[in-house]
Amino acid sequence: MPFWGFKLRAVLDLVIEIYYWLLIARIIFPLLRLGHNTHPLILQIRRFVYGLTEPILAPIRKVLMPIQFGSGLYLDLSPLIAMLLIRLIRSLLWRLLF
Repeated sequence: MPFWGFKLRAVLDLVIEIYYWLLIARIIFPLLRLGHNTHPLILQIRRFVYGLTEPILAPIRKVLMPIQFGSGLYLDLSPLIAMLLIRLIRSLLWRLLF
């Protein structure tokens, strides 16, 4: 493998890993009770995370609707499905390209 291949793989791996952690943050944010007393920086971080992850999660959510549990509670599996798909695509890319 040429030298540029190692650099390309490292950059792609870093981007995928960062996106993976953004999805983990996306899973955690709904569990926090963010209201009027929340620090504005936390709200900006949440907006940033949602802005980067929603383009991937929205199509998954259209296919796999959130599971509803009683009155107003639901389980959104789209971040977990996205995490699995990202890992699968990553491993396929590594086998094909490197």
